[in-house]
Amino acid sequence: MSYVLESKSEFDRLEHQSGLSGYDYQRELALAGLSSLQEGMRLLDAGCGSGVLARHLAHKHSGCAVVGCDISETRVRQARDAARDLPNLHFELGDLTRLDYPEGHFDVIICRYVLQHLPQEIRPAALASILRCLKPGGRLIAIDFDGGFLNLHPQPSSWLQEALRSLETRFPVDLRIGRKLPHLLVLAGFSEISWRIDVLEWRDELLAQERMLMDERILALEPVLAAVLGGTPEAQRFRTEYLAALDTPGSVLFYNKFIVTGRKPSRQGFGIP
Repeated sequence: MSYVLESKSEFDRLEHQSGLSGYDYQRELALAGLSSLQEGMRLLDAGCGSGVLARHLAHKHSGCAVVGCDISETRVRQARDAARDLPNLHFELGDLTRLDYPEGHFDVIICRYVLQHLPQEIRPAALASILRCLKPGGRLIAIDFDGGFLNLHPQPSSWLQEALRSLETRFPVDLRIGRKLPHLLVLAGFSEISWRIDVLEWRDELLAQERMLMDERILALEPVLAAVLGGTPEAQRFRTEYLAALDTPGSVLFYNKFIVTGRKPSRQGFGIP
């Protein structure tokens, strides 16, 4: 997997996004049932990005050891710089398909907005790597969107409709990953799989916030969109038409956020409360 966005501005965007209600990691953890943790537990934020979630976990659970790993050297360096005052938190380079930790090392692994970026053919290796690193009875929390970009109405032009169909099939991010997560965890060997679907409805002030974020995303992704849609002019047209659709009175935009949990099987029958 190659990191699409390596700039300093992407760190700032991720930090800003995490402060908005639709991307509230504390709500996500609550919906996943991760409330209290015992001292001495080990937690991994796998694909940590800016490190905002790992910082929250380390601050809230000071008796736990928290690790954040990411494949991007830029993200890891920026995450370290933002977490110098948290001695129980460490950031490391790491490839999800080949996590370099001992077997059974972590009590909880969180994979937030990450699996959507992995090509279909390497997802099994990533989930096998995560499973290996969990203790028996340990827990994976996987969080991803379903319908990002796509769940928009109206789509005023046939050109925009075709462009969105191209994104669904050719974009390097799987925009329908959420609904696939429970079955992927089954195939990977996890047990006790459960999930919640948190519907995010963007309207009024929230729609205005998401429109601004969407504009930033489209601009940052222009080279990728150009490759998918056939050129830079097409990417720029996509930005113009997509934002115009969002500005249409009565426009509807929603995402389904899947919060999926599974455990590493344990014959001993113990787990994390």
